[in-house]
Amino acid sequence: MHLELCDFELGDIQWADETRLQDGTLYLDPAQIQERIKHLARDIDVHLELARPGESKRIMHVLDTFLPITKAAGDQQTFPGIDTSTRLVGTGRTLRLKNMLTTITGIFPHLEIMTPLERPREGIIDMSGLGARYSYGSDFFHLILTLKPDASLSNSAFDQAVRSIAVSLSRWLPGIEKSGAKQEQRAIQLAKPEKKLPSVVLLYQIQSQIPFVRTFYYGEEISWTLPSYVHPNEFFDGAVVSGNYKSERKIPTSLHCSSPFVEELIRRHNEDVNFLGVILSRGYNDSFEQKKKMGLWSARLAKNLGGDGAVAIMEGTGNTTVDFMQTVKACEEEGIKTVAVLHEDNGAKGYERPLVDHPQEANALISRGNRSEKLYLPPMDSIVGGETIDLHLKAMQDPRKLFIFEPTIFFGSQCKMGASALRAAYET
Repeated sequence: MHLELCDFELGDIQWADETRLQDGTLYLDPAQIQERIKHLARDIDVHLELARPGESKRIMHVLDTFLPITKAAGDQQTFPGIDTSTRLVGTGRTLRLKNMLTTITGIFPHLEIMTPLERPREGIIDMSGLGARYSYGSDFFHLILTLKPDASLSNSAFDQAVRSIAVSLSRWLPGIEKSGAKQEQRAIQLAKPEKKLPSVVLLYQIQSQIPFVRTFYYGEEISWTLPSYVHPNEFFDGAVVSGNYKSERKIPTSLHCSSPFVEELIRRHNEDVNFLGVILSRGYNDSFEQKKKMGLWSARLAKNLGGDGAVAIMEGTGNTTVDFMQTVKACEEEGIKTVAVLHEDNGAKGYERPLVDHPQEANALISRGNRSEKLYLPPMDSIVGGETIDLHLKAMQDPRKLFIFEPTIFFGSQCKMGASALRAAYET
């Protein structure tokens, strides 16, 4: 599979009376945006806002972020299966706005009937200050859509609208008129190695449980599916889409489209590793037997692909760590040397048991740091998306005052993807 990526990098984002990309500045016409999504936003009031890296701005109630990606020509489509007829992706030419996000914020219309498992967690993006280090997306430009649904709308309909609106705009933006815009092009493919190299797979465990806490592959919810082989090119075209609103622990849709782990393994392919591809599996299985089976099937698939080693990442926390560790254990028992990347829960002072599960076979771990540490978080000058911080169902907080909380209050802070400052050693 051969994919050509064509990236455009923004230097600024501004409102204008015409949408265009000119000399590195993205000009957006708010009336045109509202017109494009009005058929998808029935019974939803949509407020538009912009955010830039370094601004004293706090974006609240973030539900998901989407990377603007579209196909250059033909009948191919990004985000396959989401509001379109499904096509296979991962080939052809893909246009991206590489440092911009379509960001959806909002509150579900009927929180009172949602169970604690269903109910979204607060997700904040601070565009500057200490919080920016922990917020995925703080170094991107944002087109923010704050959705305010009418009470007549069901939670399920609002869930669908979040994806439909974000996907519609994200498919449209990279194809707008451009003038003087610089682009970077590169080919993505897994060419046959020119020399003998260790063969490596990426074990990619996602969270998918119930509505509002799920993930889609080609538009199909990943629940009772077996571990599947996914070519890395498919991620770049949006084959994996989030429908999970546990904001701090989720992998945002935009990160599925631009995973640092996928990028790094592709970069090193044919240099010091032979990257075989990705094994996509579900976490949060209902019983230990199911968790064990998921690990065994993932390990057997890795073995059949010819894997000598594996890098394992996961979405979520708590009992999904057992699924994850069973996969690591099974791979090691198959002779596949596996490196696991995960966070620790050491308590505020770092004295508590760090991992939910730790079999002896998991002997190569990369720590993402302690998600339970306490941070002193000053206010920002500007607030977008809401007026009250929900401290993960524990209390409410005025966003214009100093507060103390764990880094998990920030969007994507513990997504294991190397995209926030939640890590064992800080860079200075």
